[in-house]
Amino acid sequence: MIVMIRCVCLVVELDDKLLLVQARNRKKYYFPGGKIDQGESLKQALRRELQEELQLDISEQTFKYLGTVVGDAYPQKNTKTELNCFSTSLDIDWSSVKPAQEITDIKWITKNETEKIAPAVLTWIKYAKQQSESSKPVKLKPYHASLYADLVNFTLSTEDRKFTKTPLENIDLANRDQERHPTLVYDGKGQCVGFFTLHEGEGVKPYSANANAIFFRSFSVDSHYRGFGYGKKVMCILPQYVKQYYPTINEIYLAVNTDNHLAMKLYSQSDYEIVGETLLENKPVYIMKQSC
Repeated sequence: MIVMIRCVCLVVELDDKLLLVQARNRKKYYFPGGKIDQGESLKQALRRELQEELQLDISEQTFKYLGTVVGDAYPQKNTKTELNCFSTSLDIDWSSVKPAQEITDIKWITKNETEKIAPAVLTWIKYAKQQSESSKPVKLKPYHASLYADLVNFTLSTEDRKFTKTPLENIDLANRDQERHPTLVYDGKGQCVGFFTLHEGEGVKPYSANANAIFFRSFSVDSHYRGFGYGKKVMCILPQYVKQYYPTINEIYLAVNTDNHLAMKLYSQSDYEIVGETLLENKPVYIMKQSC
């Protein structure tokens, strides 16, 4: 049976470093904070823990809730920790803080020093990165031969390979079919994180009699960048992109494998409706469309 420990903690960041504490000379460091006592609010518990660990009396009004994650407890076995994380608006000179006796060290640790960081804190680091990435915009670029190098290391998961071709396979098809338009997805740092093809003419004809429709196909997100919300972002800006580069198009069609439940959820949430069923490469698919 897995035991759950509910905790509250203070997250203090400086560049790519976190302020972490060590208790009783344990190997791993974790956020200042601790268990929530019965009857305490989260902020009450955090204020008490900071008094006990760091001898700091910080007003609850300065605390800002950041989020909650669940990770492996440390050093307990078969135990999970629920971390309710807060920051403070109070300007503190951390170099002058004198921890209580149970805290044997307090220091800044870079986020990539994973061997020093408690598992639940590592879970928070991943969560915070996802939150940060999900707030950044994406940019869609029509493929050009000069962008080929951006796709060489594009990685698809084994699961994704069940449903779609790789970007390089799609580029090869586009080189032999002028109606295929490969498109790259870039994050805010200029890293290629996704790919899809827009297929005009013969590509959309099996699914629609509308000469002004286009077929959205082979959409994938690099496996290293899954979980950052890029799929939703692409679907959100796709109609605008289509209008910019293909102004006569008024409908977008796509096919999704009937057993690809994650993609089905994404497209449904993006206002695509099922308009039929068929086989694509001998696999059953739903045909979906959206007006643009």
